[in-house]
Amino acid sequence: MDIDDVTLALVRQVERLRLNDPDEIALIRQIEQLHLDDDKDELDSNITLDREEPMLGDCDDVEQSQSSQSSSLSSQSFMEESQSSDYQFDESQTSSFSSSTPYVKYLSTIFSPASHVPYMTTTNNWITAYFNEYTASLSNVERFTRYCRPSFRLYNQLQSQSGPDNFVIPTTKWIAVNRGLSSLESTSLPRISELKAAFDALASVNQTNGHSILTVSKLDNLAIKYNILSGKWLIFTSVNTVDALWQDVVQMVCMYRQRGFAKVSVNQEEEVGKMNNSRVICVYVEDFTDLEEVRSLRDDLRTVVGVERKIPFKMDAYSHMGIYKGNKWGISPARWFE
Repeated sequence: MDIDDVTLALVRQVERLRLNDPDEIALIRQIEQLHLDDDKDELDSNITLDREEPMLGDCDDVEQSQSSQSSSLSSQSFMEESQSSDYQFDESQTSSFSSSTPYVKYLSTIFSPASHVPYMTTTNNWITAYFNEYTASLSNVERFTRYCRPSFRLYNQLQSQSGPDNFVIPTTKWIAVNRGLSSLESTSLPRISELKAAFDALASVNQTNGHSILTVSKLDNLAIKYNILSGKWLIFTSVNTVDALWQDVVQMVCMYRQRGFAKVSVNQEEEVGKMNNSRVICVYVEDFTDLEEVRSLRDDLRTVVGVERKIPFKMDAYSHMGIYKGNKWGISPARWFE
């Protein structure tokens, strides 16, 4: 281990210690309360934290109501921003990069040429690494999280922190890892446009005195009918601690759980020349009705990563239906809060 590796390891350890610092906890709470009003729901905290939230233990009826439904999901539902979501692992591609994009080739220098390396894409302002059983090594994970750090800050259009120690460029919005879906085979694709139309129709007929009356169970039924089953645990943090936290999440997904998808926001400027110091990490499940998997992921985030404070779980279907903070139906954007 060279001096740079030792220095980075010490910095990451300090970041982990700061996670429990009272000032850092207070900052994270402020970030959670922010309303960024972005069209990408993961960047809009949009989670009401000042009232009692539904708990997983109170929602076992969801599991019972779905016994006859398919529990599989196409990865397109939670990766539609990234057009690379249809990539299928091929062992023959794990030792080289098939893309001719100069930036992707530049990223390839992160990894040791003597080892199998993850396939990478840079589509739609995403940096996505596809890990599998051959490439999910500690060395590859550490190199990926070391050189693609979400703490990147964009000061202005002419100045950035890109360089030999950080391969993130100013246009990057998300850094993601895909360790593959579960062994379940998708039986149908998510039908997002049909979901939106059905939701609008439901909201228009479920009215009392001119006010729409919607329930969580009705929304769940729509999500199931149109196969929009994916959801994510949201971990809000600050730029001070995001690198270490993200590395731990990537290790959990790629090496401990050996399945799943996670992404982290990079720099999202609120105004030109103004830095946004908040970050959010989204860790996905394929099927919110699979309560065992939802609980398992939350437990691993707690025990493996160390996220002990309560965090929200949001269904992707809620995003497509416009269920945000302060919505007129009074439905919490957080399906669960644990």
